[in-house]
Amino acid sequence: MVAMRDGIVITTGARLHFGFFAHRPLAESMIARTSAVSAGGLLEQANYGGVGLMIDSPGFVLAALRSDRDRIVCPARTTSRDPSSSPSADSTSQFDRIGSRVAHLVGQYRHSCPSARQPPGCAIEIRRIIPRHSGLGSGTQLAMAVAQVLALLSADGQADATTLAQRVARGKRSAIGIHGFARGGFLVDAGKRSTDDIGRLVARADAPGDWRFLLVTPADSSGTGLSGQEEVDALERLPEMPLALTERLCRLALLEMLPALGESDIERFGEAMFEFGRSVGEYFRPVQGDAYADPCMADLVHWLRRQGVRGVAQTSWGPTIAVCCGDAERAKSLQDQILADGRWKHCQTLIASPLNTGAAIQL
Repeated sequence: MVAMRDGIVITTGARLHFGFFAHRPLAESMIARTSAVSAGGLLEQANYGGVGLMIDSPGFVLAALRSDRDRIVCPARTTSRDPSSSPSADSTSQFDRIGSRVAHLVGQYRHSCPSARQPPGCAIEIRRIIPRHSGLGSGTQLAMAVAQVLALLSADGQADATTLAQRVARGKRSAIGIHGFARGGFLVDAGKRSTDDIGRLVARADAPGDWRFLLVTPADSSGTGLSGQEEVDALERLPEMPLALTERLCRLALLEMLPALGESDIERFGEAMFEFGRSVGEYFRPVQGDAYADPCMADLVHWLRRQGVRGVAQTSWGPTIAVCCGDAERAKSLQDQILADGRWKHCQTLIASPLNTGAAIQL
């Protein structure tokens, strides 16, 4: 492939998502009523939303430049969990699938982009990836990175995150990954009130820089989280989320998690993070099988809580569990304990830092 020194390099983080604020089956086919102004009315109308946080790894790294035709290249064949590792059949397969996905996203962007903003032919090199369907928002981060690359190549670099997301059909439910791509940090998404909306960002805060998030994913690669049509079907089988649960989740986010971040109070933040995730998990139990997607991870959550760890939650549909730690030393100690235990010694683990900025763009 041609050298990338004259091109664009996009480096993303990953997204932790602790759950929705609200869910109304079939709401996507309903037109929002705009006349209600009471807080209760707004809660009844809004769908999805929720809270999440950006972390610095794993992440996608895409390099791109103008070319005589569209080309997708996957030369590295390693994941961002261990960039120095030798290629494996699984990592090669993941890169090939993501290469196909990138090609689809390029076509989707061209189809939806105004004619005056059409990007030129481009060569895109995939240098690092986020594992798919592990609860880390790989689909949105990849789509946003591709959209950003194409916008920059067509001198449309001022296009905002919402515009980019619409061009690659992201934001059908949560918008945490969209706003996180642009701004990083801890994010509160107020949800959407119509099918075409992108969830509204109503609050954002930096996470303390010395905190760490220990990610634990089951070794069994078949234990992936729901996505695509499976996720849609699962959500449609659920009853409407009770308004009392929505109100409780809003209180946890706005009155516990946000103030705790401002005060660097990891105990308060961790307890609210756990309660938020557990409450949403109980609501998802009919389609998830339990409050946590993977039984091995459910055991790990219970064990961690018995050890006095407050902040532990499944991210999105899992199966990855995120553990909030006060510093790198505490995260490493927990990682060592988990991998020394026969129940979890084959799990994949990674220590990540909060990412309080948007995706990095190098020209």
